[in-house]
Amino acid sequence: MSSVAEQLREAREAQNLTVYQVAEITKIRTDHIRALDEGNYDVFSAPVYIRGFVRTYATMLKLDVPKIMEELKHEL
Repeated sequence: MSSVAEQLREAREAQNLTVYQVAEITKIRTDHIRALDEGNYDVFSAPVYIRGFVRTYATMLKLDVPKIMEELKHEL
């Protein structure tokens, strides 16, 4: 099973979206998008931010949000 980070990055790349385009659409900072793509959750001050950003990002990419959120819960 792919990690949440891999699923987000692969979906973004499959839709030919850049980090900058995702940041523009979601209003999430580019460094946070990159951190989510890499699974580098240490840059976030609290898990609530990780969950919120992943939910927003996954929704924008039209992924299965409940499934992604469940997988994220296990990763955290």
